[in-house]
Amino acid sequence: MKKLLPIAIIMALLCSLLFAACGTDSGKIRVATDATWPPFEYVDTDTKQIVGFDIDLFTEIAERAGIEFEFINVEWDPLLAGVAQGTYDAAISSITIREDRLSDMDFSDPYFVAKQIIVTKTDSDISGVSGLVGKTVGVQTGTTGDIEASAVEGVNVTGYDEIGMAFVALRSGQLDAVVCDTPVASGYVSKYSDLKAVTEFPTIEEYGIAFPKGNDELVQKINEALAEAIADGVIDDLIQKWLVD
Repeated sequence: MKKLLPIAIIMALLCSLLFAACGTDSGKIRVATDATWPPFEYVDTDTKQIVGFDIDLFTEIAERAGIEFEFINVEWDPLLAGVAQGTYDAAISSITIREDRLSDMDFSDPYFVAKQIIVTKTDSDISGVSGLVGKTVGVQTGTTGDIEASAVEGVNVTGYDEIGMAFVALRSGQLDAVVCDTPVASGYVSKYSDLKAVTEFPTIEEYGIAFPKGNDELVQKINEALAEAIADGVIDDLIQKWLVD
């Protein structure tokens, strides 16, 4: 055993050197986002780059905090699971801070407040939440829109991997309504004249940046930079850029 010990030490040193040589971006954190949720995160069809409110915000925060990062485009359910499991160092993707999620992950301070809203065709007679009863309603699976719509008894909820697919189904007559976040709904209603926003659910949702549990140092850095950005009017500027017609 004594003869094997120096070999083990040498091997450990070689491994550490190998990782150091290969991991030139070891200081770069992986930030997950589901880029199917305009105007907060989506892929620009011309540049093929991920853009949006959240993308600009995290870029600003990272610059202020001195953090190197890369965005990872991942679907919603794997995104949440990946944060909880530590696959990603952080995630920004219009993620509502919820009690059930706090058991699996940590969050930054909130940076945006949204609500859930019903979108229908302009000729629909749905005028409120109760009007969804007996109707087929599209949502993005696993989102708060899914949770709120599913909580209404008698609603037939159809889940989609991307919210855009739900709006395609609504416009083609496969759905009676879509439930999603207010800023997302606003974008689709502005784009398509055959859609209208009907009414909001009686909820208030705060968006936050998600982290695997236990990385208090990163959360603190992000929160400090976020507070600076808010104080400097960055959120107001992003609202004007991405949410005001």
